[in-house]
Amino acid sequence: MKNLEKYYIIKKNFLEMLFRRNFSINYKEYIMNYQYFKKICKIKKNYYKTLGVFTGNGSIDHKLVGFFKNRGMLNAIYLRIKIEILKLKNAKVGIFVIKKISSSALKIIKLFKEYFVIELFYEYEFILNAIKHYLVPGHELLFFLEKKKLLDCYKIKESQLPKILINDPIARYYGAKKGDVFKITRYSETVGIYVTYRICK
Repeated sequence: MKNLEKYYIIKKNFLEMLFRRNFSINYKEYIMNYQYFKKICKIKKNYYKTLGVFTGNGSIDHKLVGFFKNRGMLNAIYLRIKIEILKLKNAKVGIFVIKKISSSALKIIKLFKEYFVIELFYEYEFILNAIKHYLVPGHELLFFLEKKKLLDCYKIKESQLPKILINDPIARYYGAKKGDVFKITRYSETVGIYVTYRICK
């Protein structure tokens, strides 16, 4: 796979992830074909690695900035520079698409974890896009009231729900937090469509 083609796939899948997280995205950019992507990259040299600033559909205060470190290692110096951008954009979430990360950068993430949510994804995670694998069932995060209705309906406590780990690839993809509940829809030849629920732990 050529680098530019790889960057195209990464950017497209990144935008899809944000759309599924209920962030506002540029739809024209999302549906852009590879040939047009190449043309834009010739005009704007850094376009392929510019992921941008995104706002949540539910709140204009919910901002996220995407960064693509396509060369070398994510180190402490680079990370500190990008954290300053988060401050400047008044964003609380930064998503970094990387090849690898240094131990010093990991320390910086821990240092700032009270102020910013720093999410790390490796390039291959956006190239493969696990949620599109045919064995992965449909996942949907419940809103607060939907979760409450579920618990009230079945007269159960959160602790009685089956678990999904916070570092599960699907949970990470959706940016799930502890206490969030996934509605999981599966299709079976024997029983048809059936739904289960899992809570993030």
